[in-house]
Amino acid sequence: MGTRSLEHFFNPKSIAVIGASEREGSLGGAIVRNLLDNHFGGDIIPINSRGYDSVFGLNALSRISQLTFTPELAIICTPAETVPKILKQLHQLGVAAAMVLTGGIARARSWQFRPSSERLEQMIAQTRMRILGPDCLGVIVPGRQLNASFLHVPVRKGSIAYIGQSGTLASSVMDWAYSRNIGFSHVLTLGKSQDVSLADIIDYIVQEPHVRTLLIQLDEIGSGKALLRALRAASRHKLVLAVKSNRFADSPLNRIPTPKGLISRDQLIDETLARAGVLRVSATDELFDCVDALSRRREGFGPRLAMIANGRGPAILGLDRLRHDKGKLAELSDETRTHLRGLLPEYVRTDNPVLLNPELNPKQLAAVTTTLLRDRQVDAVLVIYIPSLGSDALANAEELVRVAKNSNKTILTSWMGEYSVERARELFDRHAIPTFDTPDNAIKSYMYMVQHQRTQDLLRETPQSLEIPMSSACRELGEEIRSHHRPGDFLPPNDAWRLLEAYGFPYAESRFFRSRKEFQAMAEQVPGPWVLRVHHQRYLYPFAYGANPRERLRSVARELHTVEDIAPAADRLEAKIHETFPDSPVLGYTLQTMHRAMDNLQFSFGIGRDSELGPYLFFGGGGTTADILSDRQVALPPLNANLAKQLIKRSHFYQVLRERSEDIKRELVTLERWLVALSHIALNHPWLSGLEVNAIRQQVGRYLAIGVAAETGVSIKSAIQPYPLELETHYTSPNEHRYVMRPIRAEDEPALESFYQRLSPESLRLRFFSARRQFDHKELARFTQIDYDREMAFVALREQALYGVVRVWIDPDDVTAEFAVIIDDNCRGEGLGRALMDTIIDYLTQRGVLQIYGTVLPHNRGMLSLAERLGFSRRNNPEEGVVEVGKLLNPLKYSWQRKRMYPL
Repeated sequence: MGTRSLEHFFNPKSIAVIGASEREGSLGGAIVRNLLDNHFGGDIIPINSRGYDSVFGLNALSRISQLTFTPELAIICTPAETVPKILKQLHQLGVAAAMVLTGGIARARSWQFRPSSERLEQMIAQTRMRILGPDCLGVIVPGRQLNASFLHVPVRKGSIAYIGQSGTLASSVMDWAYSRNIGFSHVLTLGKSQDVSLADIIDYIVQEPHVRTLLIQLDEIGSGKALLRALRAASRHKLVLAVKSNRFADSPLNRIPTPKGLISRDQLIDETLARAGVLRVSATDELFDCVDALSRRREGFGPRLAMIANGRGPAILGLDRLRHDKGKLAELSDETRTHLRGLLPEYVRTDNPVLLNPELNPKQLAAVTTTLLRDRQVDAVLVIYIPSLGSDALANAEELVRVAKNSNKTILTSWMGEYSVERARELFDRHAIPTFDTPDNAIKSYMYMVQHQRTQDLLRETPQSLEIPMSSACRELGEEIRSHHRPGDFLPPNDAWRLLEAYGFPYAESRFFRSRKEFQAMAEQVPGPWVLRVHHQRYLYPFAYGANPRERLRSVARELHTVEDIAPAADRLEAKIHETFPDSPVLGYTLQTMHRAMDNLQFSFGIGRDSELGPYLFFGGGGTTADILSDRQVALPPLNANLAKQLIKRSHFYQVLRERSEDIKRELVTLERWLVALSHIALNHPWLSGLEVNAIRQQVGRYLAIGVAAETGVSIKSAIQPYPLELETHYTSPNEHRYVMRPIRAEDEPALESFYQRLSPESLRLRFFSARRQFDHKELARFTQIDYDREMAFVALREQALYGVVRVWIDPDDVTAEFAVIIDDNCRGEGLGRALMDTIIDYLTQRGVLQIYGTVLPHNRGMLSLAERLGFSRRNNPEEGVVEVGKLLNPLKYSWQRKRMYPL
């Protein structure tokens, strides 16, 4: 539904509370009390059918029809069966937004509330009113003195937005946070989310400039694609953390089924959040530790940790946790070790961790810490302190603070104990140095820092260009296969092999046939020795097995050397099939040349489908005897070479391959190409609901597919929008220069950097409104690794060099798009600026965006002249020192859209 009218939830000027009373336990009464206690500055109108004259000193009404004006927000706290009627009355009055705090409507097992739930859904469909809930906690915005909730504790003002699905869990988190002086910018829960969704809320709140961090609590992931897009957009600008419960498939409270071919849906959730740049924490009590640690992380942070401790036992605790969480202990350089020898007694080893005397000397601590921080192989330092009779906790902390001021690397501290170290911890807090009560908690937070850095790198990955050998007829082949099958059908092996072959997958030579009479003919066509596969109906579908590999039926006969061996083998297999699967008829046979796996290494890969997130890719160990589900790793398409490599390296199969291979880099290149090709299959053929391939390693870097099963389904697009190939076009300038005009790609980063370096300082100033010459990798990656759903950039290329780029940022509701354009100084008179602007305008118009606008410096006459020729209107803004230009692209459909238009 987008962000339409959400401002009425977060910044209303008037609120009607329906069902408010002074009765003890009244939900509406609690709302009114919280609004009054927080000194809400707008109008509050209590409404109750019992006819109260006033509620907590406020004049009350008995009916909605008695309202003399339209409130911006209505809060409904009445019994479930009354909610649809009340919403209808509010809609007739013109109310734009309503919160339904009423409980029970969303309870799956409460059959008596289902009529209310169904009528509520009908009401949402019939009106354009935005509805938050039912079963929501309410909305709290401390900075605007708004507490429209029934929360039992006050909420302090801060820069953290908490968005949850569980109201009861939010209550406990707010109780805990208030006692620890943690503040929030926004607090709300969504309940059932029948209208306003989590994605809508994220899209709205991320635009608030004072919000620095989003904390998201998830029970279930619904509207997965919209949520993923919102999270990807948010995490590019804010710190986003999520705690996701319901990890286990067999939980009685888990209502979303596990996709076929996976042990648990949770691993898919992990991958989804990681691709969105979101840090997932495992428990609610870790959320705020992570926020604290990440907000205090220095610019020079990295994964290599050095440790200092004034006791062996605490150092072991830290090491154990680091090893458990697969952290990386820094390897100290020879120069650092030499320097440490001059600082430490002879009996102290210069290893990591550095063990100092219990009677810790502040000057020695400062010298050792400084030495470690100067080591280029150390990214962060953890100092563990144990109070003792001969040591001063505060003095050591003061020296460490002094050292931290002179370094851009992260220092973490664990001053263990309580009474003796309280002042030292307060000192660390005042100087924004992360401090923890135990080494275990310090390492956990440190590893969350490492994980967050990885997710951000994943979000802004600059992949290498990787060409995939594909048949030009692959699309036609897909349409041909699809035309012969309905959703839910399995693909015959010959069709599945043809599809793999079109995308460059080598496979064992084989023939599929339906009659036993063809044994002789097939044997003459396929070189022996052979493998015989007997296909029964259940076998032909992917994921046709249980979790236990010992329970699988191997309908395969190997080592067949003569034609006479084939028929008896088929008899044995068919008898076993009829015994195990009496309702699954035999549909055919495959005779295949037998190939042996080098080092007995087999793996499986393919495509699965989730009901909310769409297609996903998997990779892991394979073979009929392996427990393939336990090693199955997942990723979302599209993939590039680096994402494919990360998927491979997460598997146990890779660990075995690395031990046995003579050239692991060569192995990875082949497997990466296979997985990127698999990603192309998933994107080009969204009707493919399942694909499972088993393959063997023949030689170093050479693999062969030996088994395949596939299923058709209703087309579902990928959650992450792939590169829009269909938008590529060409432009020929008046000087006969031919340019490729296409959407920007991640691998354009070097070309974009070179383009910026060629531009004059004046051109850069006109584009970025400031003088600048340098663009770092993170910024260039942000410009090139874009989410095509929320942003679009077209580049003009000639002979692999970049000569111009136009970019738009599109709001979540496709109402407005802000543009920026810049061309090479040597391309004046080429008409390139006009061509780029025409391209982006055509794209936005076809997409349905209503308005394009931009801001231009007054002396940028070239851009102002181009805007005039393109039909843009203009307005001077002397306060900002700019000229605002804009153009209407499509007619408005709804009155609310006018409020969101850029005023010109």
